[in-house]
Amino acid sequence: MTEKERQDMRELDEIADRAGGYVSFLPDVKQHVDMRGILAYCKEKGIEPIDMTLREYNRFVISDAG
Repeated sequence: MTEKERQDMRELDEIADRAGGYVSFLPDVKQHVDMRGILAYCKEKGIEPIDMTLREYNRFVISDAG
């Protein structure tokens, strides 16, 4: 990880802290995902889609249209 990436991460952490420790994930509207797959995965894991990590979410990206 570069120093620039660490600095960016610190800035995002500070923004999240000021927002109460939670920052809503707003996916790119041009990105297509397998919502049925996401819902089945979340049901299996016993979580809500909003609680998925980015790594978990990225498994269901079909294409980046745009």
